[in-house]
Amino acid sequence: MARIRFRYNPNTLKYERVGIRVGALLFTLFSYVAIGFLFFVGLLLLQNKFLNSDEEKALRAENRALAQHHQQLASTLVRAHRQLDELKSQEQTLASRIFESPASVPAPPAMGMSRDVILMADASEYDRHTEALTGTVRQLLEGARYLNEIHGQQARVGKKEMAEVTALPTGLPLPHFDVTMMVSGYGNRINPFHKGMYHHDGVDLRAPRGTPVLTAGHGVVALVRQSDLVAGFGNYVEIDHGRGLLTRYAHLDEVRVRPGQKVKKGDPLGTVGMSGGSTAPHLHYEVLKDGKNQNPVWYLVEGLTADAYATLVQLSKKENQSFD
Repeated sequence: MARIRFRYNPNTLKYERVGIRVGALLFTLFSYVAIGFLFFVGLLLLQNKFLNSDEEKALRAENRALAQHHQQLASTLVRAHRQLDELKSQEQTLASRIFESPASVPAPPAMGMSRDVILMADASEYDRHTEALTGTVRQLLEGARYLNEIHGQQARVGKKEMAEVTALPTGLPLPHFDVTMMVSGYGNRINPFHKGMYHHDGVDLRAPRGTPVLTAGHGVVALVRQSDLVAGFGNYVEIDHGRGLLTRYAHLDEVRVRPGQKVKKGDPLGTVGMSGGSTAPHLHYEVLKDGKNQNPVWYLVEGLTADAYATLVQLSKKENQSFD
């Protein structure tokens, strides 16, 4: 039974029954509904934070993995674009330097890619970047096949060209060659006798006395000199390889060839010594083109890996004291 409320009225001097006010009732109902809603929301938040189902835990873990994987894919995608740009540049350089013609593959459109841009991309935008990269790779592969076919037809070597190729002094003048044999390179060096700077016209390759000295390419013995003077090249040999190319092998101990003799790449022509003006047993090796000295490192390529050749180049650049 509802409780009946009364209120004293001073005007009538009587207790009068209190009626129900609609505004107060609505306010009370709204307060109860608001408190219930807030309580429900609080319970829902607590449940989501502390009470997770196995499916929710799996989904949260998957989202974390996808976020990390997305960053890795973004970095990989940017790296791939940079490598493609570098390959395109190398392809153009190769075509211009070796084949003396520009690369005929059109350059792919610039994507303006950056890691931040890819990370901010949504799924469709990310797919677009991936498809663009795939298209660029396909374009470069098709261009590479085309260039290989064209240049393969142009780069055929006949008997005449083969003779010229084998005559190039690209062989290594010492057996069991190691890049650490390079002790002094081509260019300005310190003279071991007067300690002043001078131009070293060849490279000094260290080796024990008696080590065979090998011909760097097919040719004809153009000059043999033997000297007992403790100055100059001492005992040395010059090989004419044709087309203006000549190699010189100095400070030999023994000479085992004669002028006019035909030699093949790898044939022994003498042994390492320290005749002439030399401070230690070594081979002083020079390459001349039309009578002018060239950097022999440009020709010392056969049998060397890319890494070994890069190390050889770096060793040859040291401005140290030569052996002669």
